[in-house]
Amino acid sequence: MSAALLEMEMVGAGAVPVVPRPRPLLLLGPPRSGRSALLFRAALAGASIVSSARVLFLAPRPLERLPGGKAAGGGAIQKIHFLYPSSFQELLQLLASLHQTLPNSPSMIALDGLEEYLNNCSSACTAAQFVALLLDTSNHFTQKRSPLSVGCQLIVSMRFLGEAGEEAEHFSAIERYFPAKLWLHPDTGKDGGLDNQSLTRLIRAQLFQPGTKDQEWIVKFDAQGSMTISLLPCKNETENETVSENRPSDSLIPQVDVTLPSSQI
Repeated sequence: MSAALLEMEMVGAGAVPVVPRPRPLLLLGPPRSGRSALLFRAALAGASIVSSARVLFLAPRPLERLPGGKAAGGGAIQKIHFLYPSSFQELLQLLASLHQTLPNSPSMIALDGLEEYLNNCSSACTAAQFVALLLDTSNHFTQKRSPLSVGCQLIVSMRFLGEAGEEAEHFSAIERYFPAKLWLHPDTGKDGGLDNQSLTRLIRAQLFQPGTKDQEWIVKFDAQGSMTISLLPCKNETENETVSENRPSDSLIPQVDVTLPSSQI
């Protein structure tokens, strides 16, 4: 259930037929924080919502291995269209032509490795203009979809190392375009159920979006790269509730298992 909550919050779908446009989501974390694995899991969830759902997955390079598990075996992966623009200019050209080249409007656009594309930007202003184009593309497909649908969700992953450097400058330029942010904080530890040579990596996922309460999950990767997600209790569950900026949706979809090689996590 907790994994489904995280997936549905990332996908942005609601439980009612007519919902507001989904908020763009920025998935942030350092290297080996599970960004690619979570983004792919969200793509599988988005492709599983309804039979007409289609997902566009963009990345600088192909995944070394496609995930296994129930979602991949259930046909959802067949509704994900993979494209691998290798440079910033190639991605710009792709986005500019999507409205002509895609036969059907996608229900989600997932972009992995934003920082690799922004490294080729000449300035923070160019980075902001690029992200604005991403949002325009998502809005274009939202307008083309049925009024009863949830629109075209945009989810972007980006490496973020801290408050200094080029990535921090790019983040400052683009963060206003993403009202919803999922921060990933890695913490590697041993699991008592594994042998002494096996490591279980733990990632704390913290969701922030305007007007709602915070929500947190623990994402666990075992030695084989298999991922499980556990919902953490609200910090103020046993105290007087304090409304902050963030709260996830209560919509649910079936839980799925995803396995990625460590190099893709």
